[in-house]
Amino acid sequence: MRISKINLILMATIVLTTISCKQGNTPTDNEKEQHSEIKNDSEMPNKNEETEVVKNVKFNNATADAIFQHYIHIKTALVNTDVNKAKQGADMLAEATENTVLKKVAKTISDNVDVEKQRIAFVDLTAQVETILKGNVSSGEVYKQYCPMAFDNTGAYWLSKEKEIRNPYFGDRMLKCGSITETIQ
Repeated sequence: MRISKINLILMATIVLTTISCKQGNTPTDNEKEQHSEIKNDSEMPNKNEETEVVKNVKFNNATADAIFQHYIHIKTALVNTDVNKAKQGADMLAEATENTVLKKVAKTISDNVDVEKQRIAFVDLTAQVETILKGNVSSGEVYKQYCPMAFDNTGAYWLSKEKEIRNPYFGDRMLKCGSITETIQ
């Protein structure tokens, strides 16, 4: 059986993509910027944590601050594959905003008991929250991160207060798959 050069290149690309995002690999120097590495169990997200408090980022108004706090709560819950915590964070976010689109997307998360459906809605939530945050950061940084493998390789973004990758679309299955694509200041 003869394999064409194109098929060989395609297979190599698929293998390299899979390996680069597979949890447990040690990144090369070039990959360290794209994939953070958990050095020990103490760096793992705490499954018992009620919400991740955002300390290093300050906003121009209390509404943007509250929205981002609740967004991080939802993101952390999805990283931990915790449906109930995601629902709680989404309920709090819906209460904190007057934005009807953001409220509707948050309610989609809080009304779902399927974590995969929550993760799908989180894509829209991220887009809405990003719009609110841009221009409202008074100090610190928010990192826009991206996983190319999310949703059958269509990819998806999320926001984070830290550079370390904690993928909400795969949770512990591919915790470190992703890269920073933008820094919002």
